[in-house]
Amino acid sequence: MTPTANKAWSVEFPSTWPHDVSHEPTLKIGEVTTHLRHEFPFLAASKIRYFESQGLIEPHRTASNQRLFSLADVERLRFILVEQRDRYVPLPQIKDMLRQLDAGETNQEHPGRMRALPTGTEARPSPGTRIQKDELAALTGASYQDIEQLISTGMLIPDARGRLTAQAVDIVRFSKMLSEAGLDLRSLRQVRNSAHAHAANVVARLATERARNTPVAKERVVNESAEMATMLTNLYRALLTENIDVQLR
Repeated sequence: MTPTANKAWSVEFPSTWPHDVSHEPTLKIGEVTTHLRHEFPFLAASKIRYFESQGLIEPHRTASNQRLFSLADVERLRFILVEQRDRYVPLPQIKDMLRQLDAGETNQEHPGRMRALPTGTEARPSPGTRIQKDELAALTGASYQDIEQLISTGMLIPDARGRLTAQAVDIVRFSKMLSEAGLDLRSLRQVRNSAHAHAANVVARLATERARNTPVAKERVVNESAEMATMLTNLYRALLTENIDVQLR
């Protein structure tokens, strides 16, 4: 094959995943956030720039150094955000997953993540929103009695207006699954207490950055707290699995 043919082939088959979506850089960073706003309402341009700094995406740069993105970049960002939000995968692991996808070593399906519910059943409100008990019941299939029991055991904490956070959906679902598996809901409060203590540590660690009170600082706090939450989640999973393994021997 001639060098010219090689060049044409490389254009037709881009080296980065996804290979079957346009790689023509036509979108400004604001247009990218608009594309993804429905699924990720709190996505900011600074987070996209952060992913770029970590080597997860490589937007085209114009002569004036402006970033331009393709539809393939949008799909790549969607993949990163879903792996972070829904499967609790840390950025270094996502980067390796993308490397494998780029090289054709694997496909987009990644079994074995923290997915205790079937695909398509994870309906949840947008992050940062507050929901009423009837909305929570509709989203989870839990009864009002189930929800009140979780409130009485301290697993759910309503605000002054009786509203609950968006995370209440997953708290109810996983608490219900563990209860059906035979665990006492009251014993799960220890998990919540541990989460509260670690959250306080994370917030304290980021106190200096929070005090800057600038858009860039706020985005950095969001990114770093999410990364630390992922690391703590994975550490807890490893410790729990190890302890169960030791006790079963």
